[in-house]
Amino acid sequence: MKTLQQFTATGVFGYLAMDLNLNTDLTFLYGLNGSGKTTALKLIMALLGPSLGPLVRIPFRELSLRGETRKRGGFEIKATKAEALLEISTSLVPESKFTVEFSGLDSDDIGEIQSKSLKQNPVLQALQRITPPIFLGIDRRFRAPRLGPRHRRHPSQHQMASEFERKVHSADPSFDTGMGEVAAVIEDFIRQLRRRQTLIDDEFREKILLDAFSYVDPEKHGFSGPTEDMVRAFREKRAAIADTLRSLELASEEFERRSEDFFTTIDKVINNIQTLRKKRNKGGKPSDALTNAMTAWFMNQPQVDRIDRLFEVANNYQAQQESVYHPLTSFVELTNKFFSQTGKEVKVNRAGDVQIKMGKRMTSLKALSSGERQIFIMLAHLSLNRSLLKDGVFIVDEPELSLHMDWQTMFVDAVQTANPKIQLILATHAPAIIGGRDELCIPISEVEEC
Repeated sequence: MKTLQQFTATGVFGYLAMDLNLNTDLTFLYGLNGSGKTTALKLIMALLGPSLGPLVRIPFRELSLRGETRKRGGFEIKATKAEALLEISTSLVPESKFTVEFSGLDSDDIGEIQSKSLKQNPVLQALQRITPPIFLGIDRRFRAPRLGPRHRRHPSQHQMASEFERKVHSADPSFDTGMGEVAAVIEDFIRQLRRRQTLIDDEFREKILLDAFSYVDPEKHGFSGPTEDMVRAFREKRAAIADTLRSLELASEEFERRSEDFFTTIDKVINNIQTLRKKRNKGGKPSDALTNAMTAWFMNQPQVDRIDRLFEVANNYQAQQESVYHPLTSFVELTNKFFSQTGKEVKVNRAGDVQIKMGKRMTSLKALSSGERQIFIMLAHLSLNRSLLKDGVFIVDEPELSLHMDWQTMFVDAVQTANPKIQLILATHAPAIIGGRDELCIPISEVEEC
């Protein structure tokens, strides 16, 4: 799913009409309680599911939804309901229709009809191939796009354990399945990071090894004493090289000692050369001390050059690491902008374990309030869930639920930062969420004339 463009409905609950022309980046569907915000979102998601249950249960006469997919371009879905007959059609397969007589059917019957029809009916099959929006409903469960068969992976032991725990505790009202899903998302993301990290590590080691066999061309390198630029660069990089390798956890105590001895000795050689050059008479024969200092420089210059190359390789390695971990780092920083107001801080280690820091104490995710959990779940999915494409549609029903006023004002910017390419559709009546963006507001419905 690339974008949703327009949703229209007539006869909703027998008296409501809807005509929603959606903005490409951000839309606020506003209206008071009872105006049909949640109903409109349920109908949109039911058309895209496809899900026959809501289409059968919710009264309406006609529905129409237009949008654009990445692979198949524009599309339109229509549904009509008269008496006890539901009919669905789509421009994706214009020659076909789906119809069902639902009088006297219960939810189990409807589910069975849908299951069979998904295997046989071209209309429902075409709709199922559309990647649906990301949807966060009032129940705060994340409905994420389905993964195609090529992208499904075997679950890890951690994920299977989480799923087992979810099933065991599904009857427990205190068990938050949304947090369980996020734990699996983070663990899966970390697994992918480890794979990429292994490739980067292997490349780094190979470059270090191959540099040992680098040939020094005397015509290009030559034999010359240290210039002012060379001396300045050497002294600037001395600390930087040590800091870089230390940050990569490549600096042992032996490394610290040996590197310090080397840099100190070379620095003395350079100082001697500069001092003795100033004392040397023009055209005069160099002193034995200067000759010895220059010899020491020539002997160690290839090693200085090699360390300089190592510095470049290490910097590149560190930049690659930062790039790989950027989504995780960004997610943590974004989440902590919210949590800092309540004295909490999210910590995620490289094994994928998530903890909450409260003062000097570390605790589990159970310490989060309902509003904090909502923010954590939403940002984790948008930042880290691999099944969510880089662009797409994100729909939230009443985002203001469980969020205090300051967080409501931060909400839209946080979502757009977590996934800047996404089309955001918010059903709300909270001024703090809208934040003065009145030009992006669309009234959800109007009462039909008799």
